[in-house]
Amino acid sequence: MNLKLCVTLLMCLSTPLAWAAGTVKVWTPESKEPKTLSNAEHLIDLVGQPRLANSWWPGAVISEQQATVRAQQQHQALLARLAGLAGEESGDDAAAINSLRQQLQAIEVTGRQLVNLDPDKVRVTDLGNPALQGEYSLWIPAKPTTVTVMGLVSSPGSKPFTPGRDVASYLDDQSLLAGAEKSYAWVVYPDGETQRVPVAYWNKRHVEPMPGSVIFVGFADHFWTKAYDGLDADILHSLTHRIPH
Repeated sequence: MNLKLCVTLLMCLSTPLAWAAGTVKVWTPESKEPKTLSNAEHLIDLVGQPRLANSWWPGAVISEQQATVRAQQQHQALLARLAGLAGEESGDDAAAINSLRQQLQAIEVTGRQLVNLDPDKVRVTDLGNPALQGEYSLWIPAKPTTVTVMGLVSSPGSKPFTPGRDVASYLDDQSLLAGAEKSYAWVVYPDGETQRVPVAYWNKRHVEPMPGSVIFVGFADHFWTKAYDGLDADILHSLTHRIPH
């Protein structure tokens, strides 16, 4: 047996012993202070807790400590980029960018792990039940009754959820700010999925957001400058990694 193979086998045999089970801080609607769960070896050891049996899993968020550091750095870089763009513009353009920056300043981001947290789904497959190593945080919100409208709009904020109402109708009472995309909006669903939705009179498609979703109106394409390239993607990253409240 050659040396390389020996080393590989030793690593495979020793790694499970070296793994430290996860420690998870859990926030629930019933308490403002988190509870700490230690020695959670796999995801099911966390989401399968009897005390969490009635949780609203579609909006739950689990994050990992090191990923949180990166997500927060990316969010701060986004805010700085928006501040720089606002400083280069004037009038309505600058006001629109500053409005968006203020909305994004109000959210907290975390190193969200995009995994399905529904215990029934976690139990079905090994791939859905990853090992937990290190420090995590889990937020389980109460089932929401609102949809949040954000972006380059005149009246951002939470709006009552109405069954059957589509994305375009949530924007009917909004005026779009300078530089806004007029034909499409983004939906960020509570589970972190995103969808680009046609909302103009000529291309409108009936898409219903679920409670807890964010409807985001971003920037129109800028043909004369690359300063805005990738900006919507960075904003969507922050919105999918936001801490639910």
